[in-house]
Amino acid sequence: MKSDDEKLKELFNTKETTNFAKTIRKAKVFSILKTVLLSLMIVIILSFVVLISNAKILNNMAQQKQMDLRTWYDISMPNAYIGNMQYDDRLFTGEIDYVRYRFLGNKPIADGSYKEGYGFLLINGIYGDLGYQLFAGSGNLNEITNYNIAGKRIMKFYHPSVKYDNYINNLDVVDKIGANKLAEMSLSFDKAYTVDEVRAMLPKEVTLNWYWVDTYNEKELSMAEISDKNEKSIKESVVFEENYVYGMKALDLLGNKIDKPEEMFIGAISRGSKDKNVAFIYKNIFNKLSEGKGEVKKENLKIIGVVVSGDTDSLKKLKNQNYIKAATLGAVADKY
Repeated sequence: MKSDDEKLKELFNTKETTNFAKTIRKAKVFSILKTVLLSLMIVIILSFVVLISNAKILNNMAQQKQMDLRTWYDISMPNAYIGNMQYDDRLFTGEIDYVRYRFLGNKPIADGSYKEGYGFLLINGIYGDLGYQLFAGSGNLNEITNYNIAGKRIMKFYHPSVKYDNYINNLDVVDKIGANKLAEMSLSFDKAYTVDEVRAMLPKEVTLNWYWVDTYNEKELSMAEISDKNEKSIKESVVFEENYVYGMKALDLLGNKIDKPEEMFIGAISRGSKDKNVAFIYKNIFNKLSEGKGEVKKENLKIIGVVVSGDTDSLKKLKNQNYIKAATLGAVADKY
C-alpha cells in the first residue's frame, strides 16, 4: 500500500506530464499554422508575380501580334481591312478578336469577325481552325465558288503566264446585280503592267481598291496534280483565291486614295521578315521582286491584276476591255 507521500508525488508528476504534453501539442499546432500561413503567403506572392508577369508578357505579345497582323494585311487580303480589336488575355495564352471590313466604292461593309491567338506556353484548349471559308468546297477551283465566314464570295485570280482551259468572266452578270447595288470584282490581266499604266487604263468611274503584284516563281505556277471523280490523276492549272495572293492596297483605312501604295507595300515586306511565323513568305517575295539586287523599287512591281468596286453602271465600263482575261465577283451590298 502506497504511503501519502508517494501518492502526492504521483499526483504532481501526472500534472507535470499532462501540462508538458499540452505545451508540446500547442507548439506543434502553432508550428503547423505558421508553416501553412507562410506557405500561403508565398503562394499569394508567387501568384501575384506570375499574374503580373503573365499580363506584361501577353500585353507585349498582343501588341506584336497586332503589328504583325496589320503588316500582313498591307501585303495581302485584297480589299480587306482590320477594324476594331478586342484583346482576351488568359493564363499563358491570349487572343485578338477583330472585325474586318471592305470598301465598295466609298461605302465600308462588314466582312466578318476573326481571331488570332498568341501565347508563351503550350496549353491545351480549343482545337481546329475556323479559317476564312464558310465551308470547305471540293472540286476544280475554276468551277466552284467558295464563300468566306461572312458569306461573301471569295474572289479568284488567274496568272497571265498560265494557260487555262477557261476563264470566269462575271462581268456578264453585272446587269443582274441590280441598279441599287454595289459590288467588288477581281480583274486578272492579260499581261503585267506598271502601277502607272494600271491607273491610266482603268475607267475613272470604278474605284481601284487593290493591286495584284506578281510575286510567283515557276514552281508556284506549275500545274497541280489532283484526282478526278474516278480517282484518276490529272493536272489542273493553278487558280489563286484571294487569301493566297499578294499585292498593294490602293485605299487607306478610311477609304482614301493612297498616292504611293508601293512605298507601304515595300516597307511591309521589310518589316514582315521579322515575323518568325511567316518570315519565309516575306523573304521569298523580297527575293523575287529584288531579283537578287538587295532592293525592291517601284519598277520591280509588275501588276497582273486588281480589285475594283463600284455600282453596276461603273462596273459595266469594264466590259470588252482587252486587258481583262478574267473577272470574278466578290462582295455585293446595297448602295444605300
